[in-house]
Amino acid sequence: MKLRSVFVAASSLVYFMIGFTAQSINSALPAIAVELEMSHDMTGLVLGLPSFVYQIAVLIAAVISRKFGPFLAAATGITCITFSVVFMALSRTYSTFLTGRLMFGLGLGITEISIALCVSHLAFEKTGGVLNLVYSFFALGSIVAPVFVSLALSDTSKWPIPIFVASALFFFISLLSWIVWKKSSVESSPSVERRRPALPKDAVFWLITVGGLMYVGYEMGLFSWLSTFIYEEKSASLRVASLMPSLLAFGLFVGRIITGFVVDKVGLQRTLVVLGLISSVGFSLSFLTANPIVLALGVFTTGLGFSGTFPTLQAIMVSGYRENREAVLSIFAASGSVGVVITNLLVGRISESTNLKLGMLVIGSQILAALAVFITISLLHRKRLRKGLN
Repeated sequence: MKLRSVFVAASSLVYFMIGFTAQSINSALPAIAVELEMSHDMTGLVLGLPSFVYQIAVLIAAVISRKFGPFLAAATGITCITFSVVFMALSRTYSTFLTGRLMFGLGLGITEISIALCVSHLAFEKTGGVLNLVYSFFALGSIVAPVFVSLALSDTSKWPIPIFVASALFFFISLLSWIVWKKSSVESSPSVERRRPALPKDAVFWLITVGGLMYVGYEMGLFSWLSTFIYEEKSASLRVASLMPSLLAFGLFVGRIITGFVVDKVGLQRTLVVLGLISSVGFSLSFLTANPIVLALGVFTTGLGFSGTFPTLQAIMVSGYRENREAVLSIFAASGSVGVVITNLLVGRISESTNLKLGMLVIGSQILAALAVFITISLLHRKRLRKGLN
């Protein structure tokens, strides 16, 4: 098989397992909070602090990728994730679980930026379609995990079971990543001119960066807090609450498959606006309703809106700034991790001082603010096209 085909298959499996692991933790969060005696503030730290480490990891990945290639960086990150998942599964105290989460953030940061650099390195023609396809497997893993957690959580003490399963599967993925690196070292790939790292000065780049900060913040924030929100504010059972991220992920999966086929035809910028509108409608339904059917519809619709946003933003970066790809993608990834920190710490603090329903308004506000940014990006793109025609 050619390197491109092997890479797409391997990276898809990686994102499946990242989705499975992350949502196993999020779905089991109410049980983990009980067993490890975590308050809302402590939960906010568990969800938010790894993103500080993520920012450091992004810089490490950029350096390794520039000197040794992105495939080696990706294999290193995946191996780090594997050890972090084992560490979390074995944790029995809050401090050790938090340490495992920090290790996970380190590995995730290295892996995500490296895979994006690999896509740029291999010079795919339809960048948006490729990234949406790969990220759709994250959604697929996110669908499977809550179902598995729901079956495993007969009581709160069973929370490590799905994480142990994830650690076993990650060992296989880790070995596969080193095979891909070995193949990349002997097979030539399209070369890109090396220049001194520099950041673009145009407004679109910084708007995309801000959009990434907001999107990653509200996407990961909702995935992290959704089970707890449904459990506490909607008075659902533990098993029903743990299944809700699966419905959100199902919307994410369906949306990414659809977006992967149409994004390059519809246009990257226009796609962002449509997805932002869908996210706003879906979240409003989920937040306001007390009807379980409308709630489920709202959660699914929100997933549809979330679906292609991140890979589409990343595709604009990859296709528009190839010469400075390490610096550009590092800033973009780091901005997203800042968004995760801000969202989770704010939701945790507000929820602790008032209630979780008010805390969730942080996520709703971010969705609306991101929509405004996406509309601005689309308008600037249209203006640029009109100037090009003239």
